[in-house]
Amino acid sequence: MHRTLRRLPTVTLPAVVAGMTLVCATALPTSEASAYDLRLRAWGNNVNGQLGDGSAKTQRLTPASVVGMAGAELNGIAAGGTTTGTGASAAATGFALALLGNGTVEGWGRNDKGQLGNGSTDDWAVPGLVAGLNGVDAVAAGGSHALALLKDGTVKAWGLNDKGQLGDGTTTNTSLPVTVAGLQDVKAIAAGDTFSMALLKDGTVKTWGNNDKGQLGVTPLPVSSTAPVPAPTPATRTTAMVIPGLTTVKGITAGANHALALLADGHVYAWGLNDKGQLGDDTTANKPYPVQVQELTDATALAAGAQHSLALLQDHTLRAWGANDKGQIGDGTTTQRNTGVPVPGVAGIEAVAAGSAHNLAVLADGTVQAWGANDKGQLGDGTTTQRTTPVQVLAKSGSVSMIAAPSNGNFSLAR
Repeated sequence: MHRTLRRLPTVTLPAVVAGMTLVCATALPTSEASAYDLRLRAWGNNVNGQLGDGSAKTQRLTPASVVGMAGAELNGIAAGGTTTGTGASAAATGFALALLGNGTVEGWGRNDKGQLGNGSTDDWAVPGLVAGLNGVDAVAAGGSHALALLKDGTVKAWGLNDKGQLGDGTTTNTSLPVTVAGLQDVKAIAAGDTFSMALLKDGTVKTWGNNDKGQLGVTPLPVSSTAPVPAPTPATRTTAMVIPGLTTVKGITAGANHALALLADGHVYAWGLNDKGQLGDDTTANKPYPVQVQELTDATALAAGAQHSLALLQDHTLRAWGANDKGQIGDGTTTQRNTGVPVPGVAGIEAVAAGSAHNLAVLADGTVQAWGANDKGQLGDGTTTQRTTPVQVLAKSGSVSMIAAPSNGNFSLAR
């Protein structure tokens, strides 16, 4: 697939603040759909062209079509980005990836660190091919880096590498895909702001990149329950390292600076930054090793934002915990939750994705609900009004099968 790419003007942004991102992308079984349903749509912040609609600066309060993706066979989508500045001057960047049915990948949006993988560092407002990638099974997008899982069980990475998040043994940025060292038999991948994860077929997890908040999960446990929490070690890791003692894992997700693992028995473990209770262990102390999320025994899927987490349960309801200043917990309040609480008023959920401070959920009828921060229109309800309970988006479509949002960003994707 070849398309003319549109180059955006170069934008100078403040230095990246370490700590954010994931791409939460979830795919559901597809069914017979209309031409409208087969569009990839995006909404919210568009400062870097991350909506892929050909414009550079126009934010969208309702879904807009990504150029060139109408009717394209897609096997996955991912959304990435990071936050620059603090307080009133904070701004989020963004980029997106689409995995095509032929095993190639296209990217668009922010590209200052080469996160689009096309050999340049220019932002792009429409999709373009990631260079040299074929046979891709899954994609993940971090703060300013990206991962691709190949059908042979190996992983490629590209973009920012200042903390070793590309896993190639260096700290050199690259705008072209490189092989993550020492990885094989990989089943799933996830990307945080400046760290990366791989779930192996044997149920173990490997991580690499930044570990300043313990987000790699590899620090040994304290010698006793009363001993102080040890400092995270190592500070960074440029190659993949197994998380000791974590087995029977069947799913992973990465937030900004924390991570979650879903075990085969439905329990969930978490590690990393915990300043807002995002680990769900009823504390706000960072944990550089996995701890059990309290009161979760029947989870089937996970999502993580900047400082909050969600679990989809067997009965197709949701529990959420962590930061709630923007209503991202969805319980009608702005009260921080250090353990999981039910998200009321929404049931029959089939998939969930988390942005920095907003969430998306696909219902059994193929419609999408959203809640949380909405300053850039990331909820897609036509407003910029914050929502502390779920509201419906994508009202024109009832056949959504994929959703994605960046764990440190403020835009959304759906197909």
